[in-house]
Amino acid sequence: MQTFEISLQYRMVRMGDADPLTNPKTFVDYMTGAFVERTQEESLWLISMNPKWRPMGRTLLRTGPLAATMTMPRDLFRVALLAEANAVAVVRGEPSENVAMTKHDERALKKFRETAACLNIEFVDYIVIATGDDRRWPLFHSWRAAGSRDTRIG
Repeated sequence: MQTFEISLQYRMVRMGDADPLTNPKTFVDYMTGAFVERTQEESLWLISMNPKWRPMGRTLLRTGPLAATMTMPRDLFRVALLAEANAVAVVRGEPSENVAMTKHDERALKKFRETAACLNIEFVDYIVIATGDDRRWPLFHSWRAAGSRDTRIG
């Protein structure tokens, strides 16, 4: 018989305060350095947070075409539950400058939000960030800032 032990491991990637992620720009800043090795491929990340929206960690969930569509809610929330997150945000790294939400993003967002509600985990935002390395300022699109009904982020 084989016996396996599962553990959640944290690895520090940058020193600094764990200030609450209260607006889209703070999420973009938190993701600094995450796309360095992935500037030319789509990626999907989960940010796990405590009840006050202080980040506990970021996790790369998937890379490749249609990363958001190909990620099942169980994969996303497995990470959130192991991290004991009270709130989450999803970040999709986009290699082009087109950071508009696609129909694939909207379908994934709907599934993620419904699952979060069932698990009593607050779904904070879904952000698409351009990952190309030739940007002088980050290009991004925030679902919440673009008009979700919840105005806690502003």
